[in-house]
Amino acid sequence: MIDWSKTSLTYRLVLMALMTALTLAVDEAFAAIPFLQFVTFLVVFNFVFFGYRFTLSVLFYYVMLDCFITGGMWPLYVSIPTMFFAWALLPTMLLVTNLIKGSFYKRLIPIALITAIHGFIYGQTFAVITALIYDGQTFETFYAAWLGWTIGDIPWEIGQCIMGFSSVIVLMPVLYKALEKPLKRYTASHQTKLDSEFNEEELPR
Repeated sequence: MIDWSKTSLTYRLVLMALMTALTLAVDEAFAAIPFLQFVTFLVVFNFVFFGYRFTLSVLFYYVMLDCFITGGMWPLYVSIPTMFFAWALLPTMLLVTNLIKGSFYKRLIPIALITAIHGFIYGQTFAVITALIYDGQTFETFYAAWLGWTIGDIPWEIGQCIMGFSSVIVLMPVLYKALEKPLKRYTASHQTKLDSEFNEEELPR
């Protein structure tokens, strides 16, 4: 994981803006193709390379933009927190993999499995909230609505599960091997520049 917090604010904001734009562009590009989406993979990518807080920040701006652009079946004050919570669960669950000592490759299978499990949890988050909003008057109506949403969403949950698992297993090792050293070198050089500028400011004039 790259310690992006040691870089300048400008560097972090630019990187965050790029990852937010990439996530939104990828989401829109594959929106018309059932079960084919790479937002889950990009969330994992951000978590692995830039950490938990960075990933949450990207998700927050992505969710805000996505909800404003595409709209949805709910008002924004419901859809934004619901969607953000559903996505934020993934990096939160992935925090467990940080306890595994050793190289990234030892964490790969647990990361992929958690990503797959999140495919079901993501769908259930929307099923529960939808049932509560529209049919939450009694437990019976809530349960019937939740069951209907759950059954209807099963194909999408399975698709998201398979897509998340396979994309992490196939793409993540390739990108990790290709980007780990260049990103670390760039971050290290950026930090060295900041340190030198700080030291120059400390010199007596």
